[in-house]
Amino acid sequence: MKIATWNVNSMRAREDLVLDWIETHEPDIVCLQETKVTDQEFPEDAFGDLDYDVVYYGQQSYNGVAIAAREELEDVVRGFPGDGVDDERRLIAATVGGIRVIDIYLPNGQSYASKKYRDKLDWMDQLQAFIDSGPGPETPVVLLGDFNIAPRDIDVHEDYATGEELFVSGEERARFQRLLDWGLTDSVLHFDKAAKQFTWWDYRAAAFERNLGMRIDHILVSKPILDRSRGIFIDREARAAEGPSDHCPVILELDG
Repeated sequence: MKIATWNVNSMRAREDLVLDWIETHEPDIVCLQETKVTDQEFPEDAFGDLDYDVVYYGQQSYNGVAIAAREELEDVVRGFPGDGVDDERRLIAATVGGIRVIDIYLPNGQSYASKKYRDKLDWMDQLQAFIDSGPGPETPVVLLGDFNIAPRDIDVHEDYATGEELFVSGEERARFQRLLDWGLTDSVLHFDKAAKQFTWWDYRAAAFERNLGMRIDHILVSKPILDRSRGIFIDREARAAEGPSDHCPVILELDG
């Protein structure tokens, strides 16, 4: 079984790229972020042509999340409880094959000194409350997506300042750690704690060619999923494709 996450940076711009990748790699579950299309514009029929059930929660030009799966998606939740029609669309959850899948596109934060940074921390507090109110860590839970957080210094390139900076600040990392303390495991680190692997590279300054990236896309899993895990793969080739997203897919392989 394969579970994948990918910030596609616009379904409108990369629909063919995304669908071709899905057809090639055949993930059982694929979670997308930054789809940047309204629900009316999401290419549901194209996913159906590949025999995927799909649910989505999007808005024009910004944000947007989607889950596609080979099995039926059930118990779908869009956004946090109490979210209104004008709130940013950054979370969708569903149950598939007995696994609770929570797909997120966490706010970037803009800059460490900005109000948007505080908004990012507030959003993570809402996420923790959402996790706390759902199935416990003894059940199959996968929380995945673009977190816009590099949990360790090794998860950013050498030219990026660490300390109290965006993506690596103590408050961001503390909230990430709180998710782990709840009972989730960073699947990349489960297989290789010494790994220096990135999932995002800026479009500018030949960052991909120079490997000036960050690991900010994560698949966090509860113990029942961890016990089934066989390996994880960061697909750099997708970032090298023509007209790529600035992120690449991450794929977790499970038994069964």
